[in-house]
Amino acid sequence: MLRTIKLIIYYFLYQVLFTTIIALPSTWIQIMNNGGNVSSFTPGETSITTTGIAMILSGIAMIWHLIHFKYVKFNLKSFGEVPSKTIWLSIPLIVAGMFFINLCSEFLGLPDLMQDTFLAMSRNIFGIISITIMAPLVEELLFRGAIQGYMLRKGMKPLHAILIASAIFGIIHMNPIQIPFAFAIGMIFGWLYYRTGSVVPGIIGHFINNSIACLQMATLTEEEFNTKTIEWLGEGPTYALFTISLAVMIGMFLYLKKRLPIAPDYTSLSCHPEQSEESEVINPIK
Repeated sequence: MLRTIKLIIYYFLYQVLFTTIIALPSTWIQIMNNGGNVSSFTPGETSITTTGIAMILSGIAMIWHLIHFKYVKFNLKSFGEVPSKTIWLSIPLIVAGMFFINLCSEFLGLPDLMQDTFLAMSRNIFGIISITIMAPLVEELLFRGAIQGYMLRKGMKPLHAILIASAIFGIIHMNPIQIPFAFAIGMIFGWLYYRTGSVVPGIIGHFINNSIACLQMATLTEEEFNTKTIEWLGEGPTYALFTISLAVMIGMFLYLKKRLPIAPDYTSLSCHPEQSEESEVINPIK
C-alpha cells in the first residue's frame, strides 16, 4: 500500500510542478503586457493552454518515472504484442460498457465540478492532446500496470486487485460525476489487463472513451451537453439502449472469458508481464 501511495504522490507532484513552472511565466507575461497591473489578469484561453501543456509534460514525466524506475516495462513494441483480433474483440466490450455505465451515471445525477474546465480544454489543442492521448497512457500504465500489476504479482486475488486499483482510479478523479464511471470502466480495463497481461487494450479503450467525450464537449453547447440521454431520446429508446448495451457488455465478457487463454502467472513475474523476458508472449484468440 505504501508503494501505491508513493506513486499517487508522484502523480500529483508532477502535475503541481509543471503547472507551477508553466503557469508562473505565462501569468507574469500577461500581467506585464497589461502594464504590470495584477488586477488586470483574467484566466482565459492562456490558462487553458497552460493547463494543457502542464498536463502533457507531467504525463511524460510520470511515464518516464514509471519506466525508468522499473515499475513497468513499456515501449512502442508493446502495442504489437497483443494480437489485433484480441484488440478488436475488446472494443465492443469497452464501448458497450461505456454506454451502460454512462447511462447509470446519468441516473445518479451527481454534480460535475470540472465541467467548465473540460469544456474549455476540449476546444484547445493542448487540452485535447492531454485528454485523449496523455491521460490514457499515463493512467493505464499507473493504475493497471504499476498498481494492479504489482498487487497481482504479490499474489493478491485478481478480483481484489482489480477492485482496489479501480477504486483508486475512480477516487483520484476527485469529481463526483466521474468517480463511479471511472471505477466501473476501470473494472473493465482491469479485467482486460489481468487476462491479456497487457495495458494496451486499456489504453485503446481509454483513448476511445476520452475521444468520444472530448468530441461531445467540443461540438455540443453547454445546454446540449447537460441534456440527459432520456431527455434526448425519450424513455423507450433510452431503456432500449440501456438493455442493448448491458446485453452486449455481458455477452462480450462471457465470450472473451471463454476465448482468452488462462491469465498469466503474475507471481512468477518480476516485472510488468507484457515485457518480461521470462514470460512467453501471450497469444489470445488465434
